Amino acid sequence: GINVAPAIGADGTIYTVTRAHLNSRYAYMVAVNPDLTPKWSASMRDRLKDGCDVLLPPSGNGLNGGCREGAMTGVDPADNTPGAGRVVDDSSSCPVVAPDGSVFYGAFTSYNYQQGHLMHFSATGQYLGAYRFGWDVTPAIYEHDGTYSVITKENHYPVGSYCSDPRFCSTTRNADDPVGYLITQLDPQLVPQWQFKSTNTLSCRRDDSGNVACHPDHPIGFEWCVNGPAVDARGVVYANSEDGNVYAIRQGGGSVETLFLQLALGAAYTPVSVGPDGKIYTQNAGHLFVVGSANGLPVPDRRRAARH
Repeated sequence: GINVAPAIGADGTIYTVTRAHLNSRYAYMVAVNPDLTPKWSASMRDRLKDGCDVLLPPSGNGLNGGCREGAMTGVDPADNTPGAGRVVDDSSSCPVVAPDGSVFYGAFTSYNYQQGHLMHFSATGQYLGAYRFGWDVTPAIYEHDGTYSVITKENHYPVGSYCSDPRFCSTTRNADDPVGYLITQLDPQLVPQWQFKSTNTLSCRRDDSGNVACHPDHPIGFEWCVNGPAVDARGVVYANSEDGNVYAIRQGGGSVETLFLQLALGAAYTPVSVGPDGKIYTQNAGHLFVVGSANGLPVPDRRRAARH
């Protein structure tokens, strides 16, 4: 994938992803020794068994978004095989190495409402499992208490189930999987530990005098417009959203602070970073903002806002 940056493990192993030429459904996690000789490669093909009648609504009920009657349970309806993690050029997902040496990668899958899967491989290339969201995200790792957690966005888009034609793939979803926009923290086995849901419904704009005016036009919240959340040593999670805010979310998701920068509807997914001095760097609607901190939560340093 043209937007993939490699990751480097503690032992110098280099990790990246690749795919068959012009075929994103045959993709691989690749490990390379520090001298650039091959170490191992692991296929992402046929790994996922959560398609028809699992993440998708029941099959055979007309325009409910499910597969056609008689479909095999769990398959990707596009090719009737177990789902494949795909490497596509318009994703910015990059591998991430965890403290135990295992590797995570946010692969694309279209059959689950274009949400992708976060795939997990051991340090020696064994497939360990996947989480139901992985589209265009490079997760953050929070090391704590002798273990670690994985922090990712989780956008449940209002799109067709496995294709973009509403005659066949409606936006109807399972009742336990509604449209919404979440920040999710997972344990090493990819079991959710907590979630924070976007509940802001207001689009706001700042005028030349600095005044902010808002109106409600997003009843289900705003998409997390971030391809890489950040987390500091205390576990505070930082992420930017299409609503124009940078969020600081404490562990558990119950305590949140926000700082409005500028509305960013349709903005490119961009990462958040934390500098060694605690300042937060976030891109928003074509600008790079530097945000100071007070008690670990964001306050603006508008003197250092710059065009990106």
